[in-house]
Amino acid sequence: MNPVGIALVGCGGMGLRHLRGFAALRNRGVPGPFLAAICDSDLVRRTEAVALYRELTGDTVPAVASMSELESVPGVAGVDVAVPTALHLPLALEAFDRGLHVLVEKPIALTVRSATLMTEAAKGAGLVLAVAENFRRVPGNRAFRSLIRDGEIGTPYFTLSTLSIPSAMLHPTGGGAWYRDQSMAGSLVALEMGVHEMDLLQYWFGPARTVDATVRTYEPEIVGDDGSVTHVTSEDTCLARVDFDDKLSAQVTLTMAGHGEPVGSRFVVGSRGSVSSACWEGWQDGWFTPDDGERVPVEATIAAWVDGLSAQERELWLPEGTWDPAALTLDITDPVRYGVAYEIFDFARAVDSGTSPEVGGPEGTADLAAAIALLESSLAGGPVSVADVADGTVTAWQDPLDERLHDAHLI
Repeated sequence: MNPVGIALVGCGGMGLRHLRGFAALRNRGVPGPFLAAICDSDLVRRTEAVALYRELTGDTVPAVASMSELESVPGVAGVDVAVPTALHLPLALEAFDRGLHVLVEKPIALTVRSATLMTEAAKGAGLVLAVAENFRRVPGNRAFRSLIRDGEIGTPYFTLSTLSIPSAMLHPTGGGAWYRDQSMAGSLVALEMGVHEMDLLQYWFGPARTVDATVRTYEPEIVGDDGSVTHVTSEDTCLARVDFDDKLSAQVTLTMAGHGEPVGSRFVVGSRGSVSSACWEGWQDGWFTPDDGERVPVEATIAAWVDGLSAQERELWLPEGTWDPAALTLDITDPVRYGVAYEIFDFARAVDSGTSPEVGGPEGTADLAAAIALLESSLAGGPVSVADVADGTVTAWQDPLDERLHDAHLI
């Protein structure tokens, strides 16, 4: 792959995780993507980001305050946008206007209409739009998809997923108060976390058909250890049933209003076996239990899948340097074991080859529509069709957000 210079736009919590992903790729000698610049309007944040990258790699990269200043930085082909979700649309449109390819954090946007505008703008400009959906890139989630498609547990009947995060955390990865602000995040539980859930479910089982959900706020105020108060305008809990074709149903419980012990788990039952996990983000500390054989640790099943990949399959799903052969389990603190390094690599590969990224505008919009269906269903008080959300037939929850974007002359 040819070198592909990428500027990191946004140096908050997720931005720094992406920065560590760039550093990991650089230190592993992975060809293609390289960090060409850092862009953040906050002087302290961008200065600290430059220092962190220098500490991790020994390299110094230029830092600028705005995307317009990137024109003076040589070798920038695209931007990696890691900012609050409400800013995805305006920054992506600006990047396309400047002839830059875009990798944007998930969810792709706050509303389906915004996501569609981004996708159409990228297509019209002949540029790549990729969405940084990292969970699917982890080896265990790749392996589980293959296990389902190969019929190892027969026909899937139902799946259960649970995530409970203590309410004192503004975000599971320690993010800022903006996650609790509907105007910036839409919904912490249904969009920021729910889009992860929907991407995995649709990656494994195909398109979601209908959603019946209750999305609510149990704790409208969060008092920090320092006495500060965060007012919650985005929901903190989602209880949902998601139906797919072939009579498969998913029961989903997500809450950011948890207390006591944090909990994350997954369980799938099929006609010939089951798979369990003590990790919401993927498959580990669980069991693969076929009816016609002895149960084995799920990690052994994943390792066997990796060992069985052809060279061509490995280059496609697990390119060298984007994963850790010595540690196949997920680690949210490691950009390689959390899928962040791979999503950067995949974006650069698409830019360099002129092909589509694994998760582009259409895929990111499909995940967003399924996640927003959680909110539309809760507001409607009953099931909604994901297709109706995707095509703009169902928009009640999104309408106030779209009105704000219209007032800002963005749509």
